[in-house]
Amino acid sequence: MTDIDSFLADLASDAPVPGGGSVAALQVAMAAALLEMVSNLTLGRKRYADVEAQVLSIRQRAGISRARARKLIDEDAAAYGAVSSAMKLPKASEDEKAVRTSAIQVSLKEAAIPPLETMRLAAKMVDLARELLPIGNRSAASDVGTAAASALSGYEAARLNVEINAASVRDAHWVAQARYELEAIGAPEASVRATLSAVDAIVQGDT
Repeated sequence: MTDIDSFLADLASDAPVPGGGSVAALQVAMAAALLEMVSNLTLGRKRYADVEAQVLSIRQRAGISRARARKLIDEDAAAYGAVSSAMKLPKASEDEKAVRTSAIQVSLKEAAIPPLETMRLAAKMVDLARELLPIGNRSAASDVGTAAASALSGYEAARLNVEINAASVRDAHWVAQARYELEAIGAPEASVRATLSAVDAIVQGDT
C-alpha cells in the first residue's frame, strides 16, 4: 500500500488484491495508531503523571502492533495474489490439473496465515484499549472507543478470510488446526462492548 487514495482505488478495482484481508489489517493498524495517539495526549500531563509508566508501555506495544499490522496489509495481498495466480494455471491435461490443484491447496493454506495474525493483533488492541481507557486522557475517550471498535471490525473481517480459505482446503488435519487456532484467539466482542459502555459513561459524565 502506498497512500490511502491509491489503496482505495486499487480496492475498488476488479483486481483480486487488495481485498478484505488487507482491509482487516488496515483496521487493526488504525486501532493501534489511535491508541498511540491517546497515549501521546496523556503523557506529560500533570493529571496523569501517576500512570505515565503504564501509558508509555501501552504506547510502545501499540506502536509495535501498528508496524506489524501495516506489513500484514501487504502480506495478505501477496498471499491471496498467490492463490489467484494458482487458479490461473493451465488445466488442459490431468497432469496440469494435478499441479494446479496442488498449487491452489498450498496457496490457500498460506493465505490463511496473515488474517490469523491479524486476528491475534486485533484481540491485543482490544485488550490495550480496555487497559488505556481508565487511565488515558479523558477528553480522548471516544478515540479509545473508536480503536476498540476498529479492532473488532478488523478481527471479524480477518476471521471471514480465514474461514473462506479453510472452506476450500482439503487437508482435514490442517483445517482442524486452523479452527483450533481460531478458537484459541478468543472472540473480543464482549470486551469491546464493555469498553464502549465505559466510554459512554465517561462521555456522559463529562457533559
